[in-house]
Amino acid sequence: MMKKILFLGCLLIFFITFSQITNKGKPISWSIPENRQVTKIEVPTIDIQKTIAEDAINDLLPEKPYRIGILSKINYGFEAGVWTNLPNGDRFWRLNIGSKNALNLSVNFDDFYLPKGSNLYLYNNDKSDLLGAYTSINNSKSNILGSWFVKGDNLWIEYFEPSQVNGQGRLQLSAIIHGYRLGTEHQSIAEQQKGLNDSGACNHDVDCSVGADFEDLKDRLKKSVAFLNMGNGFICSGNLINNVNNDKTPYFLTANHCYGTSNPAEYSMRFNWITNGTPRCGSTLNSSNGPVNFLASGSVLRARDTGSDFMLVELNNPINSSWDINYAGWDRTDTNPNFEVGIHHPRGDIMKVCRDDTGAVKGTNSGAQTWQITTAGSGWEIGVTEGGSSGSPLFDQNGRVIGQLFGGAAACSGTNDNGQIDFYGRFAISWVGSSTNSTRLSNWLDPDETGVTTVDMLDQTATINDVLKTNIAIFPNPTTGLLKIDLGKLSGDFTYKVVTILGQVVMTNKLTNSSSEIDLNNLSNNIYFIKITDNTNNTNLVKKIILQK
Repeated sequence: MMKKILFLGCLLIFFITFSQITNKGKPISWSIPENRQVTKIEVPTIDIQKTIAEDAINDLLPEKPYRIGILSKINYGFEAGVWTNLPNGDRFWRLNIGSKNALNLSVNFDDFYLPKGSNLYLYNNDKSDLLGAYTSINNSKSNILGSWFVKGDNLWIEYFEPSQVNGQGRLQLSAIIHGYRLGTEHQSIAEQQKGLNDSGACNHDVDCSVGADFEDLKDRLKKSVAFLNMGNGFICSGNLINNVNNDKTPYFLTANHCYGTSNPAEYSMRFNWITNGTPRCGSTLNSSNGPVNFLASGSVLRARDTGSDFMLVELNNPINSSWDINYAGWDRTDTNPNFEVGIHHPRGDIMKVCRDDTGAVKGTNSGAQTWQITTAGSGWEIGVTEGGSSGSPLFDQNGRVIGQLFGGAAACSGTNDNGQIDFYGRFAISWVGSSTNSTRLSNWLDPDETGVTTVDMLDQTATINDVLKTNIAIFPNPTTGLLKIDLGKLSGDFTYKVVTILGQVVMTNKLTNSSSEIDLNNLSNNIYFIKITDNTNNTNLVKKIILQK
């Protein structure tokens, strides 16, 4: 079966501060008396039974990504809403659109231009879910924008325009997407969490251990992966990918079959949606929602090809330098991996991880040149992939991308996987593509034709001093209670602090020896951060640890 594949938060975790673009401020109408009535525009209700019947067929088709919404074309601009003038000459405009019984709503603009100083917010009727502010930084050459999801079946769109740019803004809505599948159809809106816990019980949260030989790589690589909303009712997964120049060009790799009838200008990507509680590792227990994630909107198609089922887009805007996001490296040598790891968003759920220990082999599936996760080793040893995982990266033992998810028959069977095959389009085939620049990766990821065959991951932010990172070992991780710290050849005045995910310091002390042991048995099972400080030169090492007694 083919895998079908903002809320933005700002969390201060003791020593790390995340900045943001969206979810900043509030619509002006929330803070002033407003008596002007806005008539709600109702779009036709979708036939949910017909939709479910279609999904039962489409979910089995290789050329179909995972559908979570139904798109309806609309044509509304400033003439359809209500303007309110303010005493100082500023003004704001509101439009209210409803689609009965929707779990969430999103919209596309086919004419989007915000002058400097203006802003746009999207929110639901009870103001419990808010997107924005969209500002002039979200403008693009195409003048097209697709929004993220807003909970509920009643969507408000509010545009503020200061007097000095009066009449310069343009907003024209071309489509509304009725979301019916992120959160099951029978959940109440209050319980619906945009796909949280929709995936099967055999999935492993990305913070679950995949082995000491990959744990540190995984914790960096997960920051390259995103949940992709294609703006047409379909979703996939994908990741930011580095290039030979290491210049942070925001290239995003996913699957060609995700493209369908979509327009990359309407794409939006949600990064760092990761559980902030105890990770669920092949369990029927629910994962906790994660507050730290970042939203990027709008992209341009650069290349795609069916020969390896890949698609490369470039985001309209550079990634915010303060975002904790990385660019994955890659390997185009086509060398069979010793083992491989996938990171993805199955069924639009919070980020998951899977691992195959037997090593993928080359094959051909539905005309595409692929890596196969074979049944020889009973498929995946950890986790699985599902609908919505399409386009997600496959990493070799060195943490480099060697492919993106094309399809397969792997699925959950309770808290275990079913032992079936999955296959990923091979990066080396994508590199050479077909006959034109628009069918291959090489022209974009190595524009100067250097001939480089491997590129390593590029960290967006430098949060760890390289000297400490190279010399200090912290193990085992996950730990059952005793955590060892080896300072290697380093000497100086070292201290440590153990901090909860909410920023509470639960342990602190000096490191008196080059090799020390910390007893965590008095703490409950959870994720913690340990901060080691070299007080001599005021440098720090921060590492996430998992306590599993």
